[in-house]
Amino acid sequence: MKGFYRLLNLEFVSWIRFLAGLLVGSFSLSLLLLNSASRFSPWTNQPRYEDLFVSSGCTIVFFIAFVLLCLYFLKSVYAGYWGSKSVYSYLTLPVRRDALYWSKLLVFATGMLLLIAVQLLVFRLGYALVDSRYTSGFGMHNGWYLALIRSEFIRILLPLSLSRLLSTLSLLLAIAAGLYYGALCERSRKYYGFFGIAAAAFLIVKVLLYRMNETLYDADPHSLYGSSLLLLAFAAAFVWHGIYLLRRGSIA
Repeated sequence: MKGFYRLLNLEFVSWIRFLAGLLVGSFSLSLLLLNSASRFSPWTNQPRYEDLFVSSGCTIVFFIAFVLLCLYFLKSVYAGYWGSKSVYSYLTLPVRRDALYWSKLLVFATGMLLLIAVQLLVFRLGYALVDSRYTSGFGMHNGWYLALIRSEFIRILLPLSLSRLLSTLSLLLAIAAGLYYGALCERSRKYYGFFGIAAAAFLIVKVLLYRMNETLYDADPHSLYGSSLLLLAFAAAFVWHGIYLLRRGSIA
């Protein structure tokens, strides 16, 4: 267990600068975009806050930050094969190779959760910023709560029901485990693993498209339990086979 904590600490240290810059940059840029997009006039109709949040570009900032986070994770995996080729040193350490796998995956998952937390903070502080521009009598009571309920994007990040919570967790786990598994398959030349990754990616896109447009399916709502369980099964398979490849030393 001590070996795992040391690996986890080393992984966090290698991520700290990038992660801090990404979170601060995402937070600052999103608030700047919201501030520039909000214009109050008592003579014009004001957009709903959730619509303003999307049109300001905050969701695009989150998407770009998420992609950068994924790319940095891949870079951290492949960096072990550059220069001093530290991956070979890690594989000879007197610790279970599972520890190497979980240390990288947990840091990546933590980064995703922190990015989501920052986005939710932006959504809350952004509402206070926009609402402060309204003169007395023009503000909306419970406006932030209503925006939270109506925003499909925020409901993905902050689910309001058990089925949606399970769906969000399964999406994050499938993305994290699938990305790591893809890198391990490429390094070990087990290219058949990409068929499973492609199937999981198709399901992830399908679920995201549904959840981003749930209002269109009000007359015919779909249960998300089936897709969530399938994504969790994909994630479990990716983790199991990824650890197997590490134990076999196939990635060396």
